[in-house]
Amino acid sequence: MAAAITPFGELENKNTQRNDIPNRLYIGYPAGEEKDFWYDVDLLPIRAREETDGNRKTPPSKEAIARYLGMQSNPCCLICWNTPTERAHVVPSSLGGSMDVRNFALLCEYHHRQAPDIADAEAFWAWVDYAEMRDSGSKWERESEHVKEMARKLGSRTEKVNRSEVDFIAAVRFELEHLYGWEEVDFARFSWDLQEEYHRVLETATRKHFGIERKVSTHSWAYDVALYRITRDLEARKRRRNKVLLYDSIPDCQRRPCNFRIDPVPPPPS
Repeated sequence: MAAAITPFGELENKNTQRNDIPNRLYIGYPAGEEKDFWYDVDLLPIRAREETDGNRKTPPSKEAIARYLGMQSNPCCLICWNTPTERAHVVPSSLGGSMDVRNFALLCEYHHRQAPDIADAEAFWAWVDYAEMRDSGSKWERESEHVKEMARKLGSRTEKVNRSEVDFIAAVRFELEHLYGWEEVDFARFSWDLQEEYHRVLETATRKHFGIERKVSTHSWAYDVALYRITRDLEARKRRRNKVLLYDSIPDCQRRPCNFRIDPVPPPPS
């Protein structure tokens, strides 16, 4: 690849072409440091991204956040690239999140209202990556038909998927499967102990936002933390975290139970 151009910036590779590229690229946590990237389920503390608390008493400007994110040339929603944007706390101030610029993201109103309100900054950014894949079609909404056709030929969705009528429980299950990698064996572990731990996590490490009940993304995170707190199944946790979280379509599950599955993404034409 010689160059890449996105709304967040431009990258150019000025080096000569290399042919010793491996067939597969595995991206994961540094060897021996895996646990440092996970939430401390024993203490349920704030997991802030900044190393030190910021001294700011008021939120930074959207311009400052855009500069920090490398988006100053075209500030837009990190998920769908739409505008206008809102300042979204990574860790809510009600959970001890600071006003440091590193504790903010730029999201449109639609995705701001979906983002988790949790004490774990790294999980917030993992959700942003997941939502970006889930809603990838929305990035092309304002493009010309010519550009959309090119994207479709490469196997991309070019329309926003309407998820407003998805049943709440089905939506939580979908996120547990596609963001946290839950398998049938994990769902089979539902018990009163898990429910009790789940509510403990909700009360300790999550908050409501926008004056509404906690969101799908907040509940999903709480279930994932609660499951590990009661099972201590480290191998299952590693296996789930290493799954590839990609899918091609969101099933029709309006007000009824669903059996979700991951559909393969069609390969680009040769």
